[in-house]
Amino acid sequence: MPYLLEAVIGLAIGAWIAILVSFFTKRPLQLLYDMVLGAVGYVGGAAATPYIPWHRNTITYRVGNSIISSTTKHFQYPLRVAFALAVLLPVLYELYRLFLKRSSTST
Repeated sequence: MPYLLEAVIGLAIGAWIAILVSFFTKRPLQLLYDMVLGAVGYVGGAAATPYIPWHRNTITYRVGNSIISSTTKHFQYPLRVAFALAVLLPVLYELYRLFLKRSSTST
């Protein structure tokens, strides 16, 4: 169930990027590719982050008379990576479309 919510968030991010690019470049709006790339980026980033090796991070805190330590070997903030990929993939696609259109019109 959380992957469905993550996909919806990615779809929304991709749609906003498509709308902004269309507004600023005055090109026709193409939502589908950007929405799919946003969803794939968000879900893929959130799902793949625990498998990316990272330096050890140990957190120690006191609860009552006990000291609790927790060590992780992966990046602790998967939603930050997911958001970055959900933004980056549609932006790269739009840059590709922009440069592809420029190169096809110049030849």
